[in-house]
Amino acid sequence: MTLTFWMLCFAFVFILILMIKKQMKIDRKEIALDLENKKIETLLKSQKDSNNYTDFTDSHLYQ
Repeated sequence: MTLTFWMLCFAFVFILILMIKKQMKIDRKEIALDLENKKIETLLKSQKDSNNYTDFTDSHLYQ
């Protein structure tokens, strides 16, 4: 009876550790994706700003 109890405790702890490791892996991927999205948004914003450049001497739009 005692051996079964300790085996169940070990299995529970083992599964818990595996679940925590999996969640940490998912969190790291989400952080990496968030950083990548931020870079892309910055690049798109800078591209949008550069596409709207106007020379103020003759008011022509240069692209």
